[in-house]
Amino acid sequence: MIICAGESLIDMVSFRGEAEYTPHVGGSNFNSSIALGRLGADSYYFGAISNDSYGELIENTLRHSKVKEDFVIKTNRPTTLAYADVIEGIAEYTFVDEHSAGRLLDQSSLKPFLVGLKKAKALLVGGISLQAEPCGSSWQWLIGEVSGHLPIYFDANIRPDFIEDKQSFFDRFIELTSKVDIIKISDEDYRYLYGAQDFSETSKGWLNNGVKLVILTLGSDGAKVLYSDHEVSVQSNKVDVLDTIAAGDTFNAGFLLSLDKQGLLDRESLNSIGKTQLKTALTFANKVASITVTKKGANPPWLEEL
Repeated sequence: MIICAGESLIDMVSFRGEAEYTPHVGGSNFNSSIALGRLGADSYYFGAISNDSYGELIENTLRHSKVKEDFVIKTNRPTTLAYADVIEGIAEYTFVDEHSAGRLLDQSSLKPFLVGLKKAKALLVGGISLQAEPCGSSWQWLIGEVSGHLPIYFDANIRPDFIEDKQSFFDRFIELTSKVDIIKISDEDYRYLYGAQDFSETSKGWLNNGVKLVILTLGSDGAKVLYSDHEVSVQSNKVDVLDTIAAGDTFNAGFLLSLDKQGLLDRESLNSIGKTQLKTALTFANKVASITVTKKGANPPWLEEL
């Protein structure tokens, strides 16, 4: 099983200045679980879901997409809302998240799932669940508890509006580089954290710290993976972009699924992975992400759409 741990929410989306917002299920880790389920993986979502009407919509989407709910935490706290204004394909977000289901998760809520979590094939973490408090500290604790037991894929996926103390988040990010096996970061998120610092040198530090793969996504210019002393790049698929919501989340799902299909989704195999295998994973990840950006909201493709 592949477990996607973190936030679920509702994207209230407005396109090109529309006066009305349309609700779409979302949340970076939730989106990845949906993409994995639709692509035929043994997908599990791990996070808090509200008992409100939006939470019901989120749960229905999980079931429709064949995602298992064994790690779902139900609560009466409200669902996070993300107002997304999409202009020229790019979404600008405003979040309503005070006292929400996901934000107030604590260690005691996560602790009962540790035994089951260590039996998983891989764990995906990241997004705003590691940027807000108190949930950020809780998820950080959980990652530390399971580190070394299974491959951990960390997608930075930074939303600056959620980060109240940039230095504290940067310190958390650095600590996570000693706990996870795969780091994925966009060029935009890297600049937010490191400014003009050379990416190659920074990534070497992460790899020396125990990270096995570093993925840098470059938007329309594709993506590349750095590992050991090597690098693999692929170009993005050229499509008519409607919006970029969930593109990175679907990329994560595609990359993990490709590794799994190649028999490489374990910590030992990641140590000896090769260029051809990584290029296959990158190509597949780009392919599924390219379909997502042609649709409104977070709507990853089904296997038959490929």
